[in-house]
Amino acid sequence: MPDTQLIQKMVSRIGQVDSHRLKAGTLEESDFDKMAKIFGEIKELPITVISKVRTIQDIEVKTRQLKNRDELDVLFIDYLQLVKSSGRFGSREQEVAEISRTLKLLSLELEIPVVALCQLNRNATRNEPTLADLRESGAIEQDADNVIFLYQEEGQEEEKAPTVIAKVAKQRTGDVGKIKLRFNKANSEFVSLIR
Repeated sequence: MPDTQLIQKMVSRIGQVDSHRLKAGTLEESDFDKMAKIFGEIKELPITVISKVRTIQDIEVKTRQLKNRDELDVLFIDYLQLVKSSGRFGSREQEVAEISRTLKLLSLELEIPVVALCQLNRNATRNEPTLADLRESGAIEQDADNVIFLYQEEGQEEEKAPTVIAKVAKQRTGDVGKIKLRFNKANSEFVSLIR
């Protein structure tokens, strides 16, 4: 996702500005008031967005630089299957396994959490996802401390605010389970249905 789209999502989420109006350029007067305040807040957030890094080796270099400057508390990868390695591998599964292992070691070395978004196998869209559905590598399942799936239950009609299941499928230090969330597409917000 390009930097501009990430900023749009932040403005929409934090400022409660309708993302469709933001993209279409049909903002209302109240939206401009919210956005003026939100841009100032976003500018002050300690977030570095790097969208030009493509290899795991580049990610290692950049994260170490940020950590050495005390500018890194958590690393988000969006998404794992887009990351490549400069090494040579017999299969894509071996390459993804190496990338996953490198991220795990980087997390331990720099003492930071690494959150990696992953794509599931195509057949996972027909059923409730399981750890076996992680695309291209069982190493992701093995290396991850926690695995959380977000999915819609089968047969649910497309709505403005669909119900989404957050399934904790793996947690090294806790329980697994599910929770229902409401997804508000207008501002990319998940809201718990448990009150």
